[in-house]
Amino acid sequence: MKITLIFFSLLLVGFFTNQESFSQESDLFCKDGKILVYRINAEKYACLNPPTAEKWYDSGIAEPVKQLSSIVSIHPEKMTSSAPLPEAAFGPQIDFSKGYFVDEISDDLYWVTDGAYQGMFLVTGKGVIAVDAPPSIGQNYLNAITEVTDEPITHVIYSHSHNDHIGAAVMFPDDAIIISHKWTAEQLKIRNDPNRPIPTVTFEDNYTLDVGNQILELAYHGPMHDPGNIFIYAPQQKVLMIVDVIFPGWVPFKDLAMAEDVPFFLYAHDQILEYEFDTLIGGHLTRLGTVEDVKIQKEYFEDIQKNAGIANQQVDFMAIGQEVGFENLWLVFQIYADRITQQCADSTVPNWIGRLGGADLFTYDHCWKVSESQRID
Repeated sequence: MKITLIFFSLLLVGFFTNQESFSQESDLFCKDGKILVYRINAEKYACLNPPTAEKWYDSGIAEPVKQLSSIVSIHPEKMTSSAPLPEAAFGPQIDFSKGYFVDEISDDLYWVTDGAYQGMFLVTGKGVIAVDAPPSIGQNYLNAITEVTDEPITHVIYSHSHNDHIGAAVMFPDDAIIISHKWTAEQLKIRNDPNRPIPTVTFEDNYTLDVGNQILELAYHGPMHDPGNIFIYAPQQKVLMIVDVIFPGWVPFKDLAMAEDVPFFLYAHDQILEYEFDTLIGGHLTRLGTVEDVKIQKEYFEDIQKNAGIANQQVDFMAIGQEVGFENLWLVFQIYADRITQQCADSTVPNWIGRLGGADLFTYDHCWKVSESQRID
């Protein structure tokens, strides 16, 4: 099989090199032992690992490219390495000449996004409470606030310590009260980043912020993404903000969105569902979320947990050692971990193509993180 793949790749190199209409040869054939498949619904081509390709064939997502003549009409723009996005992945249209989208969720509570990051702010009648300050939105965050109110920013809440969500907080007024969990404040003291001012008010378990006609309930339920990552709940509007855990319409960023504690990250889904909310702000990507989005992502990770558990039981470490020898134990471990991860991904991806955006891209990384957690946690 390996020899056949190498020969096929060499044929493709020679074939595309002789075609004047193809300007970028690297876009038109597969490397690293991957094989070319045709994605039926998208009418595009993709390069896949052989086990993944077999799963896609079985699920009807793709068909094998059997003859060179069948790809004569390929153009570079048709080559892709990602599956088509489901409708659930799309959000409101953003005017990129403006640079942001701002909209009222209800009762003077607004969300603002640039299509990649999200923030939230409340107009209280006695000032504005701003939650987070993503650098990617930057000054446009202030523009969004002044677009809907002339009240000053009096309070700022940090969802957690990570720079990509609060790295523009220095733009807020110097006299604004900054609130965070105590661990977030401790981490920021260590980072000593002038763009992330040290919080002036911290708490351990719960904190209620009551300003004007608005109330926010802050709570800490464990290191579900980062130590100090908090739940921010607006009971009047039934809006919950929890950042870097739920990605409505999408799978999370790789490695469970860089979660530091896998069991707590997985547990977060149940903790979120204990809240009474209509709208969820996840901090990333294209749209707001719902209770159903949380349930769907929980189902996705239950699928990964199941498939990772099966792979952990079926892949035989000693058998791999006998194949390659035990002289280099890291090599044995590498092959062992890769086979478990690949088996988990191959079993999971076909179930989620068309349901969550990026399922074909980051499921492998999630499988690695979960399978390793099953072995050590």
